[in-house]
Order: sequence, then C-alpha cells, then structure tokens
Amino acid sequence: MRYPQRIRLPHETYANRESVFHLVVATHPEVAGPSKSVGDAVWQSVLEQRTRGSVELFAACLMPDHLHMVVRPQSDDILRFLNAWKSWSTTCARRAGHSGSLWQPGMWDRTCRGRTDFENVLRYVVTNPVAAELAEAERDWPWVWAYWWDEGLATE
Repeated sequence: MRYPQRIRLPHETYANRESVFHLVVATHPEVAGPSKSVGDAVWQSVLEQRTRGSVELFAACLMPDHLHMVVRPQSDDILRFLNAWKSWSTTCARRAGHSGSLWQPGMWDRTCRGRTDFENVLRYVVTNPVAAELAEAERDWPWVWAYWWDEGLATE
C-alpha cells in the first residue's frame, strides 16, 4: 500500500504568532511507557514551557507512547522550539535514569482553525488519559495540564 506524502507547511507558518498548533510527538518504539521518574522529569520539562517564553503553552498531556502540546509561537518558531525541547527533555530523562533514544524524529502537527476548533483540541488533549482508560478523571492522570488550571498563568 502506498501512503500519501505529508504536505509540509512553509517554515514561516510555524513562526506566525497568531497561529495555535496541536503538536504530537511519538516516543521511540523502544520506549514502552516511561517509568514514573522519567515521566516526571519529562513532564517537568513540559511545564517549564509555561513561563520560558519560547512558546505559549495552552495544554499538554504525556501519554505512555506520545506527547500532546497545544502551543503558540512566541520567541521561537515551532520547529526551533520543538527541536530544542526534545533535546532538553531527553537530557532530563537521562538524568532520571533513561537510556537510549526517547523521541521519534519529527512530529505530527495541526493548526487550530478558530475558537471552536481550539476549544475542541484542548478538550481532546485534556481528556486523552480518560479516553484511553488510564485515569477515571482528567486530573487523576499525573501528566496532564491545561492553562485554566493555573489561574496565575491563565492566558486568553
């Protein structure tokens, strides 16, 4: 079976500060779900993005075999941000005991189209652990966050 080739957006699209992107990064096939210590280390590297300034983080969820992030470019474009973040999170994971590769190359990305689409994507990301039957409620999963959960960091 032949699969269609993925359409690549122009690089400048990933720097548009008016765009919000839903990013999905898959773990390396040899990573069969991170240990608690590795998951916590990777998760901390995600939460750091709330105040770092490279991107504006709206929601995120670390699942056993992938990570969702909903972001808007700020000081970095999405491609530069993701490359740097993957490297940093791998360093954090290694410090927590992980060895070998952590992430697969590339990413899956989608631009949110309007407020309703944005809200649907946020809901999808936050409820992902419940839908996968990993948790009974959104906040029961240790590696999920949405901007409205932190009043001091809430962003419109």
